[in-house]
Formats: sequence, C-alpha cells, structure tokens
Amino acid sequence: MNKDYYIVTGANGSIGQAITEALAAQNLPVVMGCRNIAKSQPIRQRIIEKTGNSDILLLPLDLASFQSISHFCKQLAETGISIKALVNNAGVMCKDFGKTVDGFETSIGVNYIGTVFLTESLIPLMHPGSRIVMTTSLTRYIGKIDSSFFSDSPRTYKRFKAYGKSKLALTMYTAHLSTKIRDKGISVNAADPGIVDSDMITMHSWVDPLANLFFRPFISSPRKGAIGAIYAASAPDTDNITGEIFTKHRHTPIPAKWRKSRQALWLQNETEKIIAGIRS
Repeated sequence: MNKDYYIVTGANGSIGQAITEALAAQNLPVVMGCRNIAKSQPIRQRIIEKTGNSDILLLPLDLASFQSISHFCKQLAETGISIKALVNNAGVMCKDFGKTVDGFETSIGVNYIGTVFLTESLIPLMHPGSRIVMTTSLTRYIGKIDSSFFSDSPRTYKRFKAYGKSKLALTMYTAHLSTKIRDKGISVNAADPGIVDSDMITMHSWVDPLANLFFRPFISSPRKGAIGAIYAASAPDTDNITGEIFTKHRHTPIPAKWRKSRQALWLQNETEKIIAGIRS
C-alpha cells in the first residue's frame, strides 16, 4: 500500500471520534484502532458519510493485551502502511482495581505500558516527518512516580492516583522519546484535552446526577478537547516541533523536571526492561 496513514487509538470514544472525524474531513487516510469492533463499525460509517472520506480503516486493538498490540502492528506492517502520525488517544480511568491480561494494574497497563509498547513497535513504520502524539492530562500534576509505580494493589488503589501517575509517566516518556528519536526526524509531543465532557468523568456514584447538572455544562466538548491532538498531528506549522505539550493551539516545552529527574530516569530504565521482556 505504501500510503501515509494517521493512526488513532480509542477512535470510538468521544475525543477519539472527534479526532478521527477532523482528520477525515481533511481528506486524510485514517486507521481507527479500537477494542470493540461492533461498537466502532457504525461510528466509522457515520464519519465516512459525514466527511465523504471512505479511506478509513478499522482494526482491533486492545491496549490491555500485548498480544493484541502485536497483532495490530503486524496487520499494519503486512498491509504496507506507512505512518504519518500516531495519535495515542486511548485511555482508561477505572473505578475499581483490576489487572490487564499481562498482569499490570489496568490504568498503568493501558495508559502507559500498552501505549509505550504500541509506540515503540510502530516506529519502524514511520519516516522523517512522521509525528507521535500522546494524550496527557491535568492529573499529571498529582501523579507520583516511585518504586511502587508498577505494584499497586486493591488495598492501596485509588482511581485518580492511578490515572494521574499513568499520565505523568506518559508525559515523561514523551519527553524521553522526543530526544531519543529526534535524529530520525520524527516529532513526539503530548496533547492535553483539559476537562472534557466524556464518560471518563462519570464516577459511578451518587455524585453523578449533581455533576451532570452543575459541572458538565461548563467543561469542554469532545470536539474542543480534541483540538490540541489534531493540531499536533496534522497542522503544517507544527512540523518541526517536538518535546512539547499542546493545549488547543498553544504549546509549551515539557518541563525539565519531567525530563531528567531521578524519578524520570528510574521510570525510563524500568520501562525499557519491561519492553525488552515483552519482546523476548
């Protein structure tokens, strides 16, 4: 095929749909990487009908499974796809403690390890001018990286703590990777959607009706939340920008404390060991 595609993970979610639709509206070819294919088929069809762009592929991708990630990457390679941009949009915030099939706490396994493994596996399909966009979150500011990062338990688990540290870790990885592959001409940035009206902010508790009434009307729509990722992935004037965080049309360098701190270097080393273990 040898055609440049834009890969969007979690493309059937609220922000994922907005990103996919915006890219398709620019007549760009898109691959939707989604865990639930049955749910995603009508979304793909709606986007095709709305944009008139039929070059939208749908492939199964479950970031909670290394096997699924490997299969997704193999399908792309065998199809001869070249990647113009990888938008790592997929993510989870879990009410209760759980583990991926490979034994990681789910938030860490999906938002961080799964995303890193996918990204590292797809770099060979990229070329000078390709772009990688990670979805970070304001919760990175409450995240904490220490020796217990990979070993949460039902007793210590808290959803915001787990989600926050997964997004802080992903931001640190973004900074590291932007330096690591700079010589390849591939840009690596993060996008912060802000607080978005999506299923992720549902707490599954008594507070939800009050939040729906008083909070949701004042937060960003998925379309607005997607602006930063779309801009980082496709705008001509962001072609040479790397190692930054995009918030809508603004971008700032990732702080040095998230690049070279002792915690960042520890995380980098541990992550490399895990990725090497997956591949062995």
